[in-house]
Amino acid sequence: MPGRAEPVRPGGGMVTAPDPRAARAGASMLRAGGSAVDAAVATAFAVGVVEPYMSGLGGGAWLVVREPGAPVATTVSGPIRAPGLARPEMYDVLPSAPGTGLYGWPAVRGDANIVGPLSVGVPGAVAALCRAHDRFGRLPLGQVLAPAIELAEAGHETNWFASSAICGEARLLRDFPSSAEVFLPGGLPLRGPSQGPGDLLAQPRLAEVLREIAAGGADAFYRGRAARAIAATVTGAGGLLSERDLAGYAATEDEISPVELGPLRLFGPLSTGVISVVEALLLVEAARDRGLDPGPRLWARVLSRAFADRLREVTTAEDGPAPWARLATPEYAGQVLDGWLSGRDSSPAAPGGPGRAGCTSHLSVVDGDGMTVSLTQTVLDLFGSRLVEPETGIVLNDGMMYFDPRPGQVTSVAPGAAGLSAVSPVILTGPGGAEATLGASGGRRIISAVAQIIARWRDGADLQDAISAPRVHAEGDRVWLDRRDAGAATDLTGAGFDVAIVSEEPTTWHFARPNGIARRGGAAWAAGVDRMKPYGVGLPVDDRPDLPVD
Repeated sequence: MPGRAEPVRPGGGMVTAPDPRAARAGASMLRAGGSAVDAAVATAFAVGVVEPYMSGLGGGAWLVVREPGAPVATTVSGPIRAPGLARPEMYDVLPSAPGTGLYGWPAVRGDANIVGPLSVGVPGAVAALCRAHDRFGRLPLGQVLAPAIELAEAGHETNWFASSAICGEARLLRDFPSSAEVFLPGGLPLRGPSQGPGDLLAQPRLAEVLREIAAGGADAFYRGRAARAIAATVTGAGGLLSERDLAGYAATEDEISPVELGPLRLFGPLSTGVISVVEALLLVEAARDRGLDPGPRLWARVLSRAFADRLREVTTAEDGPAPWARLATPEYAGQVLDGWLSGRDSSPAAPGGPGRAGCTSHLSVVDGDGMTVSLTQTVLDLFGSRLVEPETGIVLNDGMMYFDPRPGQVTSVAPGAAGLSAVSPVILTGPGGAEATLGASGGRRIISAVAQIIARWRDGADLQDAISAPRVHAEGDRVWLDRRDAGAATDLTGAGFDVAIVSEEPTTWHFARPNGIARRGGAAWAAGVDRMKPYGVGLPVDDRPDLPVD
């Protein structure tokens, strides 16, 4: 992917995205006089076209928006919710089978909560994106969706990353004729560039749905032709998602105050992975205050504790104050550190099962006025439920994987409930005018990536260096250690961890896929991206072209 990253002058704006075609869509909105939210929404819809295996109309979306200099931020959330007919006992749990899914919970018969119609929840992405645009957008919705419509209608070249994703899921995609028609034409995966350009992926049925949204907003999706088609397909195949579920869906909007993290202030939706990001950072802050070295051993213990607390306590219940909010307090962090130092806490427990990764899309935007946006969206697993709705071409989520399939658990299935998402879109401010917007894709590895990047940025690293530095991921007694930090393996093993030394490659997901934008002291905004994966940076400066970066 030719090109190079460049900072944008202080009065300009910037878009980082997982694909340069999507970044250009957002940058074109900034050039047209749009706000950061116009650009973010344009980028998000375009991302759903160029990497539909990660996110799109059939999934969920979460945005954090901060207006220039504001002491608060706004979150707009469109989580995937359980259908109204969903029940805690709806799955046949196989307690003796290995753990699976996003959080390693017990498997269910036929992977019914991960693949196929019973895995599909109520999608919230369209509601969230349209609500954010209604509140903060300057440009007409039709103009904002125009790049996504063009990409879907005219088609776009399949890149190597998309082709790899299709090959990896081909065995499941082929079980659904409508999915195979799109991604396995003639029975073979779409080919990426090799001795010529990659195959063209045209999605005219998806383009028609995008046109309907452009003309009629979220209502056109949730109460129109697309809703009827989605409900008919899912229920006809044995699922629970109904027209009533779709017609009753509404995104939520909240004004939030920041969480204090030493010299930093963090804005983000705590009912996502952000609660665990904050807990990890506060534990590191408390450890530093007690003179502990913030190296891989400390991070492994911190992340292991944050994940254990997450699965034991965090819910998405919306009926009153969340008792788990205490996890995001210095007082709780101090109690945990005191327990560690006194030897009261036991060694980390084994995790429930291997964590799924390699899913979700994140993008970050700033505009010339200084508005910042952090946006993460997902269909959850790669290709979600693997079911493409045939009339609309929409990849439907497998959002029921967010729930513990066992009744009586803190995150058991409940009708209308939002799933326990690991997305972690955040906006940061700090001393001397420091600002950043950050997030990642990559399942529950998002949490460990975002926390470590913030810690490095807090300590003075520029965002690109913070993203490129080696990271660890830890759950229970299991640690994934970047080969560049292999010297820490002996110390980690001595502390009771089961260590896997790994190298991040273009198609692996050991440490998530982050991106963001940051500046300090009123200097130029600069991008930070995962250089191992496809990415794009749109630079709307004067009349220069948008520059993809490599």
